Amino acid sequence: MNIICLGDSLMQQNGQDTYPQEGWPQELHNYLKDPQNTKVLDFALNGRSTKSFLDEGQLKKALQAAKEGDICLISFGHNDEKTDPKRHTDPYSSYQENLQYMYSEMKKKGVDSIFLSSVTRLKYDADKKLLHTHGDYPKAMEMEAKKLGIPYINLEKLSYDSLSQHDFDFNSFYFMCLNPDFYPNYQQGEKDTSHLNLNGAKWICKLVVPELIKIKPLTDLFLRDV
Repeated sequence: MNIICLGDSLMQQNGQDTYPQEGWPQELHNYLKDPQNTKVLDFALNGRSTKSFLDEGQLKKALQAAKEGDICLISFGHNDEKTDPKRHTDPYSSYQENLQYMYSEMKKKGVDSIFLSSVTRLKYDADKKLLHTHGDYPKAMEMEAKKLGIPYINLEKLSYDSLSQHDFDFNSFYFMCLNPDFYPNYQQGEKDTSHLNLNGAKWICKLVVPELIKIKPLTDLFLRDV
């Protein structure tokens, strides 16, 4: 069984040229019981919405690699909410339609899908209260998952609840909030509260894996001590 990942920059495979930024599936192999025989195939790309991902033919590439019995993790929303007409979707129409299309195309290949809402951004209001930053998209995804009868993991809530336990300084450890002159790729530093670093990728895996274990086809796929 392979795990196929469809999504945006929160899932994208990063290289040395963007280190320490990582998509969380980059750390997923560390939680597999048999990483030699269970591969993580990551087709997520930075900046994509469900619309642009489909328009650019990225789903077709994933379908070419998909085999019967694989599992597909589908997580979009960060960019669907953008006003850019090349990426924007409406949560209760085109967003759900695109999710349904990805699911149905994978199903034709004998691949079951799991929907995951987007990781919350690390943004606060004037009273230092952590904000929900994805509007209706998590709810719209949940509704579509129920309609299709497939698993849904509310990663927006899981990440929000986790971050709510700590202050910004603690939570920034997970994001691309980097001091100057520390990482060669970011000599000027970074104040990015949307994208994950290596620590953040591990953090999200520790939130996601216990939820994946609850899903019958994946029960014995992952280590339980995360």
